[in-house]
Amino acid sequence: MRVMLEWATMVFEDLLFPIRRYGPISANVKSSSSTRNSNSSRDSNVRFRILARDGSVSPVGRAIDESAPEDILDSYPDRAAKLEAAHIMPFMLSNYSTMQALLSMFAGTNVEAVLGKKGINHPSNIFCTDPDTHLRFDQFFIGIEYLNGQYFLRKVNPRKARGAYISHCQDGEEVIFGLGPQGRAIDLPDGELFNIHLAIGNVLHASGAGEVINKVLQDEEDYDDGIVEDVASAARISAFALRMALNRVHAVDQNESPPGNDGCSNKLQEARKGV
Repeated sequence: MRVMLEWATMVFEDLLFPIRRYGPISANVKSSSSTRNSNSSRDSNVRFRILARDGSVSPVGRAIDESAPEDILDSYPDRAAKLEAAHIMPFMLSNYSTMQALLSMFAGTNVEAVLGKKGINHPSNIFCTDPDTHLRFDQFFIGIEYLNGQYFLRKVNPRKARGAYISHCQDGEEVIFGLGPQGRAIDLPDGELFNIHLAIGNVLHASGAGEVINKVLQDEEDYDDGIVEDVASAARISAFALRMALNRVHAVDQNESPPGNDGCSNKLQEARKGV
């Protein structure tokens, strides 16, 4: 139980929480989208290159970029938006080896090698979409599955995958990249990176950790405009809640398991389901 607790706490503090928060917690780091707006993921050259690869209609979300020909914009005025470059693996991940190492262990593949080989801003780690869909992807409410050379949209949390554009897309529909004028002359998104992102989303959703993280992030937003003055305080609070939950299971295991039941009572089984 102690080893399990230490491992869960480390993964929560050093991987799940920071990757959802766009980077490790430190003083003067905002979790709001304003921080991401200043990242080089929004660099116009990156954006134009991905638009040249995928075309003016975003494969994820199906919004139409404002730079599309007038006849297209006139035909679909309700779908026009300024598309932006979205990282599959968060931009800030490139600066933190602990997160990369944990992510490699989590994914069962060498993420450090995948990212280091081409760089975080390589087209294989970027796709274009509207800001609303981008946010839901970053929140792990949606993801992309790469299977047998094809990409498929997955709504990890259907209840929250209700953006203005993504709500018109169906879970499991094929997503096609490379339909732009330069098409496959530019590297397509790395399917392995998409699958890693999707796996994290599934863990966050299935375990309930995503809701805990969202609550902490919202509390942080409400306090001092999202600036954390006490280094790692939010993650420590969440880790404490996790520790207490595991300790309750441990207490049930030790004190209430009747003999002859393989050391596991019905109450313990229910407690474990809750955790």
